[in-house]
Amino acid sequence: MRKIFISSLSLLCLLIATTAHAAEKPATLPEIEQELSLQAPNPEEIVKQSADQLPDAQPTKPPIIKTTTKPNLITAHNAFNKGLYKTAAKLAKRESKAGSADAAFLLGEIYRKGFGTQVDIKQALSWYRKAANMDHSEAAFTFGYALSQGIGLDKNISEAKLYFQKAAKADHLIAQYNLAIIYAGLAGQSADYTKAFKWFERAADQGHHQSQVDVSTLYSLGKGTKQNHTMAARYMQKAAQNGRSDAMVRYAIMAFNGKGIDRNLDQAVFWLKKAANLGQAVAQTRLSRLYYKGVGVKKDESIAVMLYRLALKSGAEDSWLEQEFNKLPEEFLEKGQKMANIWTKATAEQFIRLQN
Repeated sequence: MRKIFISSLSLLCLLIATTAHAAEKPATLPEIEQELSLQAPNPEEIVKQSADQLPDAQPTKPPIIKTTTKPNLITAHNAFNKGLYKTAAKLAKRESKAGSADAAFLLGEIYRKGFGTQVDIKQALSWYRKAANMDHSEAAFTFGYALSQGIGLDKNISEAKLYFQKAAKADHLIAQYNLAIIYAGLAGQSADYTKAFKWFERAADQGHHQSQVDVSTLYSLGKGTKQNHTMAARYMQKAAQNGRSDAMVRYAIMAFNGKGIDRNLDQAVFWLKKAANLGQAVAQTRLSRLYYKGVGVKKDESIAVMLYRLALKSGAEDSWLEQEFNKLPEEFLEKGQKMANIWTKATAEQFIRLQN
């Protein structure tokens, strides 16, 4: 499993307002309660691509390391793949001296995970650094990560940035994202949003979901790039399609507002339902408002109550809904609560198929 560092770039969405009937007060969906800001992350949460952290590396069954050499040729990599770790280490040292970045990286893996030897993080880092300086992108990323965390050596964000740059230029996805985060000023460095945008975009175009959200946000505010609401909507849609529930909510708001795309209530409701089904509390409160007012969906106060009660379980509160529900007959509140109590995957699937 990949440990993900979330920078939480937050989109300042516009209030959504529409009118069900000409004489009726506009129904509104409040903005997402976070302004766009690059919030400083916990330094320990900088992204590490592999599941194990350097200090916690334990000897495990090794992965098969691919090699393009002839099968009968004895090399460090095919010795390693056969479980001959001491032989692999010996050959890898010889090959690295001959200029093999892959061999140097393999030594880093051997010492980091203790294959045929004791775990030795300092030795591992020494070999990662040699491989990185021979333009091995994964080694550059790993050594940059160690520098960013102070694992096995003194923490140094400025130097970490240099190694992330090496890996990022070789299209290492997570290095690109980490580099963007550093340029965004989240690790004690001065912010350069133009460079941050460049690397967020590179990572986003490779399919990194958080970067897609971040690029959308920067396009929306014109921060680090020229403001472009169409591009903002396009990247937010990509993140929503990739399963990001927060992006689903934000894209739904864009569709509701007609911001960057044509106003489309059906799309707004579709994405809010999808996010609500995933337990996204913000989506549940926004959708609750729509069902309560009958905007974009058939009016149903009981469903509105159900959605809000589900959101409350996640700690979400909406004072407007609380006040409005006080006006409802007790039967609607009881029915909505019962529906929330029996909410299961099956009922969620039924709910998303509800006709508007």
